[in-house]
Amino acid sequence: MNTIENTHPSMSLKSLPVLFAALCVLLCLTACRPKPYPSLLLAADSLASVLPDSACALLASYAADTADEPLYVRMYYRLLCIKAKDKAYIVHTSDSAILPVVDYYERHKRLPHLPEAYYYAGRVYSDLGDAPQALAYFQRALDAMHEDEDRVNMTVKKLVLSQMGTLFKRQNLAPEALDAYRQSLQCSELMGDSVGMIYSNRDIGHTFVLLEQRDSALYYYQCAYQLSLLLGKKQLGNGVQALMTRLYMQKENYEAAHCSLQIALQDVSKNSRSGTYSIAARYYYEVGQIDSAVWYMEQLQDVGNLYTKEEAARGLAEITLAEGKTIPAAQYLYQALLLGDSIHKLTKTDEVRSAHSHYNYQLCEQENQRLKLQNLRQRQTNVAILVVFVLFACGGTLYYLHRRKVMRLRLQVAEQLQAEAYRNSVQYQEDTRRRISQLEEQLQSASHQLTDSESRCRQLTDEKQLLAHTLRCLEEEEQRRRLMKQRFSVSDACLLFRKKETTAAPVTEDDWQQLETEADQLLDGFLRKLTTGPVRVSRQELRVSLLIRADFSIKSIAAFLHLTPTAVTSIRRRLSVKFSLPESSPQAWDEFVRSL
Repeated sequence: MNTIENTHPSMSLKSLPVLFAALCVLLCLTACRPKPYPSLLLAADSLASVLPDSACALLASYAADTADEPLYVRMYYRLLCIKAKDKAYIVHTSDSAILPVVDYYERHKRLPHLPEAYYYAGRVYSDLGDAPQALAYFQRALDAMHEDEDRVNMTVKKLVLSQMGTLFKRQNLAPEALDAYRQSLQCSELMGDSVGMIYSNRDIGHTFVLLEQRDSALYYYQCAYQLSLLLGKKQLGNGVQALMTRLYMQKENYEAAHCSLQIALQDVSKNSRSGTYSIAARYYYEVGQIDSAVWYMEQLQDVGNLYTKEEAARGLAEITLAEGKTIPAAQYLYQALLLGDSIHKLTKTDEVRSAHSHYNYQLCEQENQRLKLQNLRQRQTNVAILVVFVLFACGGTLYYLHRRKVMRLRLQVAEQLQAEAYRNSVQYQEDTRRRISQLEEQLQSASHQLTDSESRCRQLTDEKQLLAHTLRCLEEEEQRRRLMKQRFSVSDACLLFRKKETTAAPVTEDDWQQLETEADQLLDGFLRKLTTGPVRVSRQELRVSLLIRADFSIKSIAAFLHLTPTAVTSIRRRLSVKFSLPESSPQAWDEFVRSL
């Protein structure tokens, strides 16, 4: 007992330096570890995506307090300021704020914000019009996320891929844009981000439009619109309907385009106003409603981006020039040229493609080096496994061939014995008689089929003669119609209209009466065929059809009837719908009229 009491104080004294050193190390580690970010900055970070204006105000109120904070807090504050401004659609005008942030997080990779810093650097250079530099930062953001795929990084990855797709699309690199948008859609699906899925489906559809794959584009547009309806995101759905309007216009389905446009114009958000108004202007211009088209083009002068402003200026120049207003037309055209120069400065396709190719080459080289090291480690093992496998395969093959040869010999002997026994049996004789009977029946059947074939040949010959006679009648009728058309083209009324087409002289009502009378006489009742059915045809529509039958150009028809070529086109399309032609188009009506 006394021994224990004497040794215990000695052991405690010896352990004191060890405990002191451990305590010092623990204090150092605790001091080196960064403290949590201030709660106000964390709140601003969570508000940036949903209420960016509130986040900007909150960060502005904290600006004076950042001077006393550590460096990692100040850098986080700067990153949040750039993030909030970007989410609030405030255009970045300089890279002086983001570059120190990127440099800091590159030197402190243990902090989790490097991919996000790269992303907002790309956004800054995208606003500055430097597409290659923006693309380089977006790719570095993807590269920085390879080691960690948590939800925060997945959100940044989705945004990066979406922005890359937009850059590629603006540079007319549709295949690269489609690949980026599809990867962004996969990220949204993994995260369960329905709003992100709406945007990704919409962007994929737009890319398919650039690739002229309109059916695929319509499918993705409809997916985006259905998702917006399920989520109650009316403005997002209206934006998708605007894009569907443009797609329907490209397919010349103006009825569906009208329906989609009315939905798109119900509640236009501030961010989608430029694209929606541009599509509305194009639609009303194509259907001949010039006043509505001009109104939307003028609105685009205030709310449009560079691309839609340039398109609107060209449209206004064309309309004012058609109205004879040369001075406003020249002003609009000059404005369009200035905007076109600005767009050209933003478009650096070759540099973007070169940067993208260089980055892919670096990735391939890194992957090749990794594969070389891996192959070097496994080469000896693979060779040993291959040798063992070859030896085993050769032995197995030799054994299999030997057994197969033995079995083949046994089978041949058994078959020979069975064949000899069958030939010596009564069953063989009965089978032979049965086979002779079957052959006789087949001969009789072939004889009947030959008789039927001769009868069928005679029937086909008669049918051929009948069709030949019908064809001759059709050719004679076609010849008669051709002679009628030639007679009508050299008639007095047609020659009179040809003369007035050249001299631009006005057409009187007597001229129309003479042309209609000669048409009924020389074209076998052409006008009577159009008016005697259940379809009501106006006199203007009859005259348009008659001039088409007389091979006048659309421009001349419009001059005779005091109409615009667009109005004449609308009349032709309306007539094709009235008469329920297989294809509702002006060209279909022209072919129908010339066939009467």
